[in-house]
Amino acid sequence: MSNHTLSEKIQSFYNQNTELFLKLGHSSEGSIHRSIWAYGVSDRHEALHYVDNQICKLLLKLHSDSVPHIVDLGCGVASSLCYIESEISVTGLGITISEEQCKLAKHRINKNGFSEKLQCLQGDFCKLPKNLEKADLAFSIEAFVHAQSAGAFFHQVSSLVKPGGYLIICDDFLADESLLENKKAQRWLNRFKDGWLVSSLLSHQQIMKYASQAGFKKIESQNLTPYLKLNRPRDYFISLLIKILGKHSLKSRYFQMLYGGHALQKCLSKQWINHELIIWQRVND
Repeated sequence: MSNHTLSEKIQSFYNQNTELFLKLGHSSEGSIHRSIWAYGVSDRHEALHYVDNQICKLLLKLHSDSVPHIVDLGCGVASSLCYIESEISVTGLGITISEEQCKLAKHRINKNGFSEKLQCLQGDFCKLPKNLEKADLAFSIEAFVHAQSAGAFFHQVSSLVKPGGYLIICDDFLADESLLENKKAQRWLNRFKDGWLVSSLLSHQQIMKYASQAGFKKIESQNLTPYLKLNRPRDYFISLLIKILGKHSLKSRYFQMLYGGHALQKCLSKQWINHELIIWQRVND
């Protein structure tokens, strides 16, 4: 599959499924990310914005006389950008490959009265437009796995983030590279990748190598897998449905998403995949 074709498939996947994500998801606030029920989280609102709040905490530590500029790489409908702006004064840019998401993001930004502070562009975060404003902090929440090239992603981000600035990725990572030799694990990992159009399912060691080569040093990492709610009643229903449909699920964009999501649940339960939050700082030039 060529990169161009893959990019189009990811774009189509989100163009067709975003409205369903919003209608069937956990939130009426536009978040299509997973809920993180970490220690101290008391309700669904806090669980949905757990990662956003980690970003806010890091922004508060920045020593700058100016308003920090942030970039959301794979911004969805700009829920995270709007939430962060509601908590801390920032300027921000969201990048999404989906024109449908870009349209919804702009509507959300305008509805919240943030149009002078936040913007959204349609584009590929592995091929960022030139001359973007340098970021104090860039982040990618549950979007990095779609990167057609992890190397290209980090190359772009190294040019985007200011020296001393930060990069945060929250996503799914391969627990151990040896699983690639485990036939049972590989079958489910492939189902996840096929269903969710995943190109960059990396191990912790692999992503650290890419980050280091791009000039980033790790500051912190958290394994968030124990704080996910797995095997909910709806997950059992989806499991039964996917067993009936099998690979026919891949013929529908929506059922393709369920097919991949069911496989991800299996991989997380078996600890073949970890859902992690990793923070890096860009070293000075």
